[in-house]
Amino acid sequence: MSALSESERRLVIDELGRQLDSHADRLAPWFFDNLPEYYFRTHTLEEQVEHLRSLISGQVTREGRTVAIRNPEQTKVTYLAPGEDIDGFLGRLKDIARSHVISAAMYESFDSSLRLDDFTIEDANPALPNDEKIQHDTAEAIEEGVVRQADKDEFIAFLRRAPAQYVEKFDPIRAARHFDIERTQCRCEDVHVTLTPIENEKESRIICAMANPPRTGLLGRAVRLLVRAGLHIHRGYLDIFREDGVPVFGVLSFYVTLNGQPLYEADHVWRSIKDQLPLIKWLAPHDLQWFADHRRWNIKKVALLQAACEFAHQFLIKTNLYAFTSDNIVRSLLAHPDETDLVIQYFYSRFDPKVFKITPLGTDRSREIYDKAKAATDCIDDDVAREVLYQILHFFKFTLRTNYFLPSRYGLSFRLSSDYLADIPEKDRPYGFFFFHGPLSQGFHVRYRETSRGGVRIVPTRTQEQFEVESNRVFTEVTNLARAQQYKNKDIPEGGAKAVILLGPGGECGLAFKSMVDSLLDIILPDEDSPALPDLVDYLGQQELIYLGPDENIDPEHIVWAVERAKMRGYPYPQAFMSSKPKAGINHKQYGVTSLGVVVFAEEILRHLGIDPRSMPFTVKLTGGPAGDVAGNAVRILHNEYGENAVIVSMSDGHGAAFDPQGLDHNELLRLVSEEKSIDSFNPALLSGKEAFVVSTADPNAPNHRENVRIRNMLHNTVKADLFIPAGGRPDTINTRNWRNFLDAEGLPTARAIVEGANIFITAEARAFLQEEGVLIVHGASANKTGVICSSYEILGGLVMTEDEFLAIKDCYVTDVLDILRLRASNEAKLMLRERKAAGGNKPLTEISLALAREMNRLADSLLNTLVENTPDIANDPILSRLYTTYCPTCLVEAHKDRLFTHVPQRYIYALIAAHAASTIVYAEGVGWFDALSKLRDPFQVIRAYFEEKDKLNVLTHHLSCSDTKEAAEARRILERSGRKLLTMESLDLA
Repeated sequence: MSALSESERRLVIDELGRQLDSHADRLAPWFFDNLPEYYFRTHTLEEQVEHLRSLISGQVTREGRTVAIRNPEQTKVTYLAPGEDIDGFLGRLKDIARSHVISAAMYESFDSSLRLDDFTIEDANPALPNDEKIQHDTAEAIEEGVVRQADKDEFIAFLRRAPAQYVEKFDPIRAARHFDIERTQCRCEDVHVTLTPIENEKESRIICAMANPPRTGLLGRAVRLLVRAGLHIHRGYLDIFREDGVPVFGVLSFYVTLNGQPLYEADHVWRSIKDQLPLIKWLAPHDLQWFADHRRWNIKKVALLQAACEFAHQFLIKTNLYAFTSDNIVRSLLAHPDETDLVIQYFYSRFDPKVFKITPLGTDRSREIYDKAKAATDCIDDDVAREVLYQILHFFKFTLRTNYFLPSRYGLSFRLSSDYLADIPEKDRPYGFFFFHGPLSQGFHVRYRETSRGGVRIVPTRTQEQFEVESNRVFTEVTNLARAQQYKNKDIPEGGAKAVILLGPGGECGLAFKSMVDSLLDIILPDEDSPALPDLVDYLGQQELIYLGPDENIDPEHIVWAVERAKMRGYPYPQAFMSSKPKAGINHKQYGVTSLGVVVFAEEILRHLGIDPRSMPFTVKLTGGPAGDVAGNAVRILHNEYGENAVIVSMSDGHGAAFDPQGLDHNELLRLVSEEKSIDSFNPALLSGKEAFVVSTADPNAPNHRENVRIRNMLHNTVKADLFIPAGGRPDTINTRNWRNFLDAEGLPTARAIVEGANIFITAEARAFLQEEGVLIVHGASANKTGVICSSYEILGGLVMTEDEFLAIKDCYVTDVLDILRLRASNEAKLMLRERKAAGGNKPLTEISLALAREMNRLADSLLNTLVENTPDIANDPILSRLYTTYCPTCLVEAHKDRLFTHVPQRYIYALIAAHAASTIVYAEGVGWFDALSKLRDPFQVIRAYFEEKDKLNVLTHHLSCSDTKEAAEARRILERSGRKLLTMESLDLA
């Protein structure tokens, strides 16, 4: 029972009421007089009362407390806080930055004693703008003359994308301003920044608007930049417009003063802000902001250092996993700011265009600064810090081009010399590589020839721990993938290349991809006539042609954007810039081009094992789900080619796994393929075999989640089958630590053969161990090469035809390409199995695969060098022109033969002829023969002799084909197998 009597309670209540009334009498007039008029226009009576009540009870102005008011749904938070506490304000913005803020309004009282900041957080079930209110607001805007009648429908669509409260608290002038900016200034990825002094208010309005804004952190980045520049923010607003839940337009507005006066265009502070503000879309906050806060660096320089740290991490981590963590690298630089500043000065001395305009001796100056920076670094006692700064110095030293000094860019890009990779043996060293730093992302593009192509892969991460693990191996992964691609590209003119973008937690695939692509375009368009880089400091000295393709997490929208962006930026061959275009391209998933080659190899391997898949049943297990390109299309092709003979016993993907020893129902699998669903959606009622199951790993909170993950991860090892097709999964899934899991209890392999549909699913060491156990393994460089061959033919089409011209013959073109892909895969599979037989079955298929790839690449490179040196007239050379046209799809030759010689870059033609000649001869004659002759005679002389004698042989075999005798058929067979070799060697006086 309470110790207070009723009268005592009443005294307490009366005193409380008296004090509250006193506070209200004092604070209410102050509140009305000190908050901006716009606050009262955009907040309801109920909101104003709630804020005033919180002020009265929260002691904000007297005791410096911060009050947070949240709605029941936790989708809106209002902070009432002391106005002078800038650090507290920035801290709250940092906390809120982790959420998807879709609307914000920030106010400072006129006497600067109070901040009142509203933040609306994206809801899982967001309230949509009221359509009736939208119609009313649109009519009001038209009536006031701020929106034209002709723009009515477009303005209505604009408001439907707006946050609900934007419409609820509609301001026609403000909305019309934003509407005009979106439709006139923000149709691409550039950031629109304006400054408007408002003289009667004695302040200036800064607007920063952009299409496709990042979901998190945008407001905090902008505010921090303005505060650091010395601006006083009196009011600020953020509104994110969305379509189908995806941010499509964002606009920030700030009302500011500088030293109590409006900010003007001529102020040097504004010039600095205008230079930096567009970068907030493309850069993420980082601990290195310390240099901006304490050393007055602009955020461009902070971003440079951030990129340098990420780059250094990639190469230092190999020497000591624990010493050179990302955190340790950053701490090292923060502990040595003077030395760090010198290293950055060295970068500026090499690449600042102003330095090179002043004096041609910029390189001498850069050497002086390099020596100074190195000497300062030498004196650092901390081994970790010293090595970090050395690594960054070398990064800058071996950079040949960078987009850092461009006035507008989407990220940072660096073209590096392969000399940086001196620790890689020369035979395995890439031709060149790029490094990218983007919004919550980093990445590399590595290539093995001057003219190369390869896919772009995005690797998203959900947690910081996962990001750290993946960041330790990005360069290793991309280099291994590019090297595998080099082996795979042996049939085509382009060498191997690959790009991997690592996405941090909260990063967005679309932004990261656009940042990387546009940054790449920045530094491959350095010609004097190009609009891209008029002030580029270039240590490379030549234009580069890069061709991209899609890989993991790349959508058709990304591809279309890349091609359009290349066209807009002036790339000379935009239609060829990226393959698998949804319209004027050959979509890999739609046509199953990679899976086609995998299945062709699988059929030849099964026949080698004594199984005719067209008349006998065989069992298959797969990784990769029905929604995946390679796995899904493998299911479809296996069904179409072999029907029920193809018994698919297991399948696993990122969401689960399914197993049925009697074979998973084909129709159900095909349903999942067509609906692009994961394997955990397989209907368990359609399982028939003993111990069959379907498990899901999609819900991490499910009680059996851990066990289901274990089952999923082990299924490709434990299930027994004739054939294993890894068609999805992370690199190095089967490695030296776990390869024995692929053996059963008796120590026998759980599959007789493996056809690699996924790149580097198995490490080289694990392959060797499994092959020693008797497993036939077809390396991915052979098994899944048809995808890259298809992309190359799409590039060729893009070089020759416009989009409309391609579409006019697309059906015929695709049919021709699919026939070529089947032939290329069959030729290689048959050659590999012949070579294995010739070695008595003792040579692993992977060894043969790599041997023939190395030989074909080496010969192609040699032939290319000869062609470049001699510059023959291809169109008027019967042998070379026939090699060129027979490589091309028939319908392309029929439709545009003349353009083949006028629209395609000369070096590309030479590379195409060299690759086609080398692959044709090696597939026909086997590994080693052409290579041996090329060491005795000029390779160019050998191919002329070979194809001339091949023509003679064709005449002989044609005559023999006119006879139906058994002897004639046998003579023809012998001539076709060995006649070209003999005639060529005689022609070269070697027989």
